[in-house]
Amino acid sequence: MLFGVGINWREELKSGYAHILKENVGLAALLALGVGGEAEFFAEPSSLDEVCEIFRLGIDAGFPIYILGGGTNVVFSDRKVEGVTLSARRLFRVCWDGELLTAEAGASMPMVVSEAAKRCLTGVEFAYGIPGSLGGAVAGNAGALGRGVVDILEEVTTVERDGSVRKWRKGEFSGSYRSCSFFSPYRFIAECKIKFQSASIEDVKRETEVFKKARVGQPKKDRNAGCTFKNPVGDSAGRLLDISGCKGLRVGGAVVSDVHANFIINSGGASGEDIAELIELCRDMVFKKTGVCLENEIKLLGF
Repeated sequence: MLFGVGINWREELKSGYAHILKENVGLAALLALGVGGEAEFFAEPSSLDEVCEIFRLGIDAGFPIYILGGGTNVVFSDRKVEGVTLSARRLFRVCWDGELLTAEAGASMPMVVSEAAKRCLTGVEFAYGIPGSLGGAVAGNAGALGRGVVDILEEVTTVERDGSVRKWRKGEFSGSYRSCSFFSPYRFIAECKIKFQSASIEDVKRETEVFKKARVGQPKKDRNAGCTFKNPVGDSAGRLLDISGCKGLRVGGAVVSDVHANFIINSGGASGEDIAELIELCRDMVFKKTGVCLENEIKLLGF
């Protein structure tokens, strides 16, 4: 998010937020694809209050803030990323109360799925195999076979652009394919409440198998950030990329998977610019072949 142009915000950050800020932090190690430059300032808040403080200063001083969850579904530029890159990875607290889960944005999505199964709770099996953080999954309404994370939310707490806190209750938001109504690049998804239903372990396993089979054929062993493009209505991005000759296409160390064309992998030494260039090349090839303009699912930040 970009709030404008500030003057002395760098000094204010250094003097007032040294306890949660680091300077010139490499982002590549934090991202699933292993690419990206340095964050000018890297913040790891461990409380909602600290997130609010950074947002308030951001709107007052006018510096950009980028949100980083589990590092999947995102690619940063290789250039220095100015402003503050805010990581949710220290906001990982969870609280289970019967069929209700309250979890912070940085909670692991695979952990939520696994723990729900152990507790014989059903409702989140569709998220089997989805990596990254809960906050990121909510922002993109991650899911499979027509189901998404937003469908099971009871309440969401967000930090707004001005640093205020807002609670969104069921009925005040909605989800659609890879999007949710309250998502904004100027808003931080801080906490979620998810309502499950009790079930037998056999029912949970049976439901999980359905979604496990749906993910067969994805390049799990290769370094990737998830699906590159959203599926267009009534079709599959992977199919369109395949018939357009994109499988195996390479730019530097970035390669379109020969297992599933909607995945870009880092074969070694790829840069953020390699990934971005390959995405545009694939989009152009699909458009020329089919007339369909694919929309990114992977977010490109700092370019």
